[in-house]
This record gives sequence, C-alpha cells and structure tokens, in this order.
Amino acid sequence: MAMSPTILFLGLPPKTFVGISLASFNSSPNFLEHLEQVDAGSTQLQEITRRLPELQKKGLVDFAALRDASANLQNEQSDHQSNSDGQNSGNTWPALTSHVTSRLLTRVFSSKDRDKPSTKWALTSVSAAPSDTEHIPGLTSMESRLALEPLRTLNLMPMDLKQTWPEDAVGRSRTEMARDRSWYLKHLISHLTMPDVAHEGGEGEVSQSKAASELLGELQFCFLMVLCLANYSCLEQWKRLLTVLFTCRSALTEVEGFFVEVLKVLRQQLGRVDDVEGGLFELSDESSSAWLRKLLKTFRATVEEVYADAADSGGSKEEGKNVRKVLDELEKWLGEKYGWEDEKNTLRRGMVQLEDGEMVELQADDLDEDEETGEYAPVVVETGLAYSGSLD
Repeated sequence: MAMSPTILFLGLPPKTFVGISLASFNSSPNFLEHLEQVDAGSTQLQEITRRLPELQKKGLVDFAALRDASANLQNEQSDHQSNSDGQNSGNTWPALTSHVTSRLLTRVFSSKDRDKPSTKWALTSVSAAPSDTEHIPGLTSMESRLALEPLRTLNLMPMDLKQTWPEDAVGRSRTEMARDRSWYLKHLISHLTMPDVAHEGGEGEVSQSKAASELLGELQFCFLMVLCLANYSCLEQWKRLLTVLFTCRSALTEVEGFFVEVLKVLRQQLGRVDDVEGGLFELSDESSSAWLRKLLKTFRATVEEVYADAADSGGSKEEGKNVRKVLDELEKWLGEKYGWEDEKNTLRRGMVQLEDGEMVELQADDLDEDEETGEYAPVVVETGLAYSGSLD
C-alpha cells in the first residue's frame, strides 16, 4: 500500500498561513489536536464524551479507527516485505540498530563542555558535525555558533581521509597507508577505547571489540539519520566510514569476522533505501550509484588478492570464506534487484573484430585507474642535493 508524505505540525496557532508546495491555507481553531489525560468521572470528561460525535465531524481523529488501520497496514507491509525481499519486517529496526548503544548516542549528542554534558538527545535535518559546516554568507561567527550549538552539533568521529597515516610516517609508509587504510581503521577504533570519549565519567577504557562495535554503531546511526531526517552531515560520515572500511587490506586477514559484520550491516541498510519515496539512493542508476559501485568493486578485488596471497603463503584455503560468501550474496542481490553487473564476469579488456575485419583492442574506461597504468601509473621521482660554489 503506497503512503503519501505526511507533515505533522505541533502547536500551530489558529489562522496561521500555511503553505505546502503549491497549496496554501489558514489554519482553523481545531487544526491540531493533542492528547491530554483527564480524571475519570470528571465534568470535563463528561463534556468531551458528549461532544465527541460533533468534534469528529469537524475532522478530529477517530483513534480507534486509526489504531486498526495502522495494524492492518503494518501486517500488509510485513507480508509484502517477507514475500518480496526475504526479510522479516518485524525485525527490521533491531537489525538496523544492532550496534547502536547509549554510549554511542551520549558521545554523538554530548556537549563540548565536559563539565556540563548534555542530557538531551536531539537531532534535526540541519544538525551537523563541525567538519561538515560551511561559512554562511551574511552570518557572523557568533550567529553561526548559536545556530549550530548545542543541540545541532553532532560529535561524530573526526575523520580525515586525506591523511590516513601517523604523523611520523614518511615516504613509502605514507603511500602504503594511503592505499591500505588498515592502520587508520585501528586508529579510529583505538580512539573509541578511550574512557572519556562518551563523557560518561567513571567508565574505564573499553575493549577493542566494544570499540569496533561502536564504530559499526555509528555507521548504523548515520544511515538511520539519513533515512529518517535526510541529514547531510550523517550522509557524509556514512560515506566516509564505508570508504575507510572498504579500502582496508591487511586488516582483512586479521579481523575477518569484523568485515563479515560490516557487509551484513550494509546489506540491511541497502534493503531499506526504497522505504523513502523515490528511493534514498538511485541504486539502479549507474551514474548516481557510481561511488558505491566503485567502492564495492575495489573491495572485491582486494578480497580476492589478499586471500589469494595468504593461501600462496601457506595459509588455509578456507581463510576469507565467510567474507566471500557474504560479499557474493550482497553482489547477487544488487544484481537481481538493481541490475548491477557482476564484476567477476565482466571483461575489462579484449580484442574486437570490426565490420571490415580489422581487429582492435578495447578496454573499460576506468581500467587504467584500476591497474595503475597510463596516466595513473606510479612515477618514480629521483631527488638529490646539488651545490655549487666554494665551501670556504
């Protein structure tokens, strides 16, 4: 059953001019009702009961009918979801929030003033992490801070994808850590083990596994805030997290189970993108979903290469089996639902015979970037010191 978008106004004064798209009107005295507890047997309750038929004729909600309609709709959606997608709709929310904890929410919504931590968890579509805020023309710095803090500032994990190596790394180490973000992933997880990250005052250093779970929790939190509120900052953080996770190499053999869970979380999330009218992401459109297609293609190539090298080095052939299985299932689902091509069976370079019989070699547009050839080939730069003149 298709549902039209709904806007809920709370506390709207009478005769307020309201404009929605191309429609506009003035609100009536009974435009928004509210629930209020009254004492049983009171004069107020008797008066409300007497006037109930009259009030309902004026457009107030029949809550009994609404409850029944909601129950029927939920059952229809559950049946439809189970039949079409193979998932149990009743378990959707727990699956999408399996790693979200109170510690995570306290950190994300906490005040920057450690002496006065915020006890409110509030978020709107304009809430943003400091790294995602931009200078707004016409507003002073003070006005910008008032607009964003305290309830609109999100303390998401600080991430800088332009520097994914330690400060003391030089030369080849920097290059390797820019290509393999395993060190940066460990760095993010280590940050979450710190006892004061969540401003909980009293909780000691948390374990690596709990911190890794919290990182996945932030991935889930950001997705839900995009799904429910279209929050831009959470969308950018969701993409940053996926970029880090799917560009790791050495960590694949160290914590295989972690990446299995990452893929399961992503599968659950992509299964809900159509819950928003028009789709949260246009996954069937090749250009709109190019960033995710490229990311998963890179991860697939990394998985095959890393575990093949591990097997050649004497490792178990079963190593990486679980990651491959979950990745295969995700790629198969994306192919069946959105028409994504199976990269494993796609020819990237080959000879083609033209109508006149001439044989020419063709290759995919992004092959040079993937194979680091052509303009993407690495360049060796020789450096040295030259001196001319007298040492005296």
